[in-house]
Amino acid sequence: MAKKHTIQYISPDASLLLLYDGKKFEEIRKRENLFTISRVLYEDVIVYSFKLPSVQANDDLSSLVEIKMYEDAGLDVNKNYKISYLVKNLDFEEMCLVECFAIDTSVIRDQYQQAIKKVKYIDFLALPFFAFSTFYTNKILTSKNDIFVYIGDNEAFLSFYKNGQYISTKSMTNLSDIVKKLNAKDIDITKEKLSEILKDKGLKQELYAEKESAIFIEIERIFSEIFTKISNIALHNRSVFAFDNIDRIFFSTKKGRVKGLKEFVLNFGFTDVQVLDFNLFREKQDSDFLDKIVCSYGLDKLKQNSNKQNITIFKRPPPFLKTQSGKLILSVLAFILILSGIYIYFQYESNSLEKQKSMLESRYDSIKLRAKRYKREIREKTKEIIAIKKDMQKQNIVFENIKSSIDKLEEMKGRDSSYTKFLVAINLLLQKYHLKTNSIEQIGSKKMIIEVKSDYSNRDNISKFLKSLIKRGFVNVETDEIKLDNDKYISKIEIENE
Repeated sequence: MAKKHTIQYISPDASLLLLYDGKKFEEIRKRENLFTISRVLYEDVIVYSFKLPSVQANDDLSSLVEIKMYEDAGLDVNKNYKISYLVKNLDFEEMCLVECFAIDTSVIRDQYQQAIKKVKYIDFLALPFFAFSTFYTNKILTSKNDIFVYIGDNEAFLSFYKNGQYISTKSMTNLSDIVKKLNAKDIDITKEKLSEILKDKGLKQELYAEKESAIFIEIERIFSEIFTKISNIALHNRSVFAFDNIDRIFFSTKKGRVKGLKEFVLNFGFTDVQVLDFNLFREKQDSDFLDKIVCSYGLDKLKQNSNKQNITIFKRPPPFLKTQSGKLILSVLAFILILSGIYIYFQYESNSLEKQKSMLESRYDSIKLRAKRYKREIREKTKEIIAIKKDMQKQNIVFENIKSSIDKLEEMKGRDSSYTKFLVAINLLLQKYHLKTNSIEQIGSKKMIIEVKSDYSNRDNISKFLKSLIKRGFVNVETDEIKLDNDKYISKIEIENE
């Protein structure tokens, strides 16, 4: 398979490893050094929405989203999360809807232990409900009002698309839940057996033997509940996002279609709706439909050079020569090579002069002047190297201060919830006003002294930060002065929590 615009996909449980070039899926056993994509499980995604005036939609909402997710969506301040969001315009309101997504990084690290052992890095970790956009991007589907419903072993969800654009997602009943409901009715069945029944018999009563009538009745009842929920969600979305009707419903399990679903949906009341499954690629597939849809979505992202809605925590490190250290070493090596070249050239000239001294006596003075110029350049370059070393020493001091601050933060991490909120609130304000810290000194559980700095172009941000601290209810907010040092404004601020 050609490597240009070819990606590698690994399933969350690491059981499936695919190559895809836009035409053919190829299952492989050993990883390749390619752009790698995977997806999170739907059950691991925390989804929360809130409305916002449209005039604010173009602002940087990162800080606001983070505050909303912790304060309103109930994220645990003692845990780390990867947070993303999407802004959706509302047709009949001067408001927009901000849909936020969060994953607990510790859960994802545990979930992906085996996958990371296989592929080492994941360049794009996808939210699965966005992946159906690949059908529109690749012109497999025309843009209409569509519902995609996936019923997996331990996850199930639906995604709404209006005119080919994602608008919402909701959880659904998965196969494990259906098995539990059947077991509660004294029907002994496994997920594997249920999956086969849905594929081979599904919702067609005539395909069930007389002794299987109880299974059919319960499956029909469960699917009635599923489509009642879909109908209610569709009704809600019509009122929020202003569309007239649902054109198509795409419904699949991991093994594909549910037999008899089309007739069931029509009888349920979706009379003008086209019912299809996920097997939509031009080259038809046998299984793993959602995985392959996400794989195609990942290839779209690579071609678009887009990182939107990427929630990976397993990023590939940049090539060493693109890092600051690498660039510095490359510059030093280049400089050394230049000096070596100058030295070699000088030696060559000196030897030549010795051999031709009698013939080139008249040129001696000019060469001597040239040698002095080279020496002067060497001295200037040597001074530059010394300056670079001094700058590196300063950077090391800054790094040590940062390390010390991190150590103190780790020490403070285990303290009570009120102090954690105190620290989170101050950190959010530091991010909001683009302030950096030189040091953080904690005095007891309610008092902190931090030294902040700001670029000259953002010199007012320290004053804004002080005002925001007072506005947020912190007492005894004091600073000795705001001073200018090397084009940086620096201030030591004392803050006391109530």
